[in-house]
Amino acid sequence: MTAPVRPDSTAGQWRRRLGLPDLTGHGRIVAATSLDTFGVGMFIPLSFLFFLLSTDLTVAQVGWGTSVATLLSVPFAPLAGSAVDRWGPRACLVANNVLAAAGYLCYLLVESLPSLVASMLVVLCAERLYWASWPAFVADLAKGAELDRWYAFTAAGKNASIALGGAAGGAVLATGWSGAPVLIVVLNAGTSVLTALLFMRPTRPRTHGDRSGPHGDGPPPGEDAARPPVGDPAATGRTAEETTEPQAGWGTILRDRVLLCLLASQAALTFGWLIPTVILPVYLVEVRDLPAWLPSTTLMLSSLLIVGCQTYVTSRLGAVGRGRVISWAAVLILGAVGLLAAVPALGGRTAIVTVILAVVLFTAGQMAATPAAVALSATAGPPRARGRFLALFNLTWTLSAVTGPALVGALIERHGAVLWAVLAALVALGGLGYRLTGRLAPDLLGSPRAEDLATDHPHAPVSAAPHEKPHEKPHDEPHEKEE
Repeated sequence: MTAPVRPDSTAGQWRRRLGLPDLTGHGRIVAATSLDTFGVGMFIPLSFLFFLLSTDLTVAQVGWGTSVATLLSVPFAPLAGSAVDRWGPRACLVANNVLAAAGYLCYLLVESLPSLVASMLVVLCAERLYWASWPAFVADLAKGAELDRWYAFTAAGKNASIALGGAAGGAVLATGWSGAPVLIVVLNAGTSVLTALLFMRPTRPRTHGDRSGPHGDGPPPGEDAARPPVGDPAATGRTAEETTEPQAGWGTILRDRVLLCLLASQAALTFGWLIPTVILPVYLVEVRDLPAWLPSTTLMLSSLLIVGCQTYVTSRLGAVGRGRVISWAAVLILGAVGLLAAVPALGGRTAIVTVILAVVLFTAGQMAATPAAVALSATAGPPRARGRFLALFNLTWTLSAVTGPALVGALIERHGAVLWAVLAALVALGGLGYRLTGRLAPDLLGSPRAEDLATDHPHAPVSAAPHEKPHEKPHDEPHEKEE
């Protein structure tokens, strides 16, 4: 006899319309991520300045030390991926925060360039471990559209927490107290320790079998929502799929052309993210002689848009294949590149308005691409090699982080048109790569709601969205896929 399905609650309907995940029983996870990013946000205004205030190191030495530590941390990424596959993402998140706390406390002991590199290396290794474990941790909590909602929600929440932390850190520094930098570092280390404690308690993965109905508003009446019994795959922090998947290693990933295409596409696309962090501050103020307040204003505008709109945007794109979403996001970023490249031909208020429009376009592309890309990184690789693939996927950001500043420095002042052309070419290659990869593996890069449909109705075609007819080719335009 089929159990009756409870009618969906009003709260559940509003939650999905706003693109929010089901947070029932996950308050501790939300608190941990908010606390961690708040601490990081407090330290951001001080990140480079701290060593100039507390040591005799020069700006050039701090810059070189940061670059050396970043390069030395790269080999740790594969080790972090293997650790996640061996010990699980939750244990690695605990280790990540303990390692980060130790690294930040080591900042207080820096007196020379070697000690600077060593302490930074500890913090950067902790960061490598975080990006190999956090997406995998969330992938154990949710699947399908709910997975994308989780990534969207945490992206918006992290932006808000970092902004609040940055404001708090700036306020402490504004007091002029000589001990303010040390206090901020200690508080940042303390938030990492508290975050580790919050992650130490086991968390039950939220699977489709846990849901009361098609919308997952809670367990069915009479069903125990406590931790699963020992022996249940959920008790180990792994899904049933992972326990039956054969062992997979680095060779499995490196021989898979679909996964390699994903890595290459993401490596090209990440160069677009140089725009708000590396290019705009120099390009707008130093090269184009626009007001000094413009870069910080556009950054604040971007953060506000992400906090206010990220979950809703992700919800509206839930019926579109993730690869297609990212390729359309690349088009939006290309539009931003085109507007910024046109700034030299404009002047005064027109140039300022054009920059603001470009930032809005870029942020729209960022909001579309980020949850989809993170969800792909957590689900595309073999389940038993998820950590390894996540480590490689996040190394794609290192390529642009290492080579991007040199590229910008060489071209931005005298060859601005060449810089924008190179960026446009890389972003276009990334978007086309995702589109082509989606054609190679339509099920792997399918829509989140199609995954829900396939799980709830195993005999339904995986590539079909909930409102599509079986075997009907979906439209290319994302605006035709509405919830």
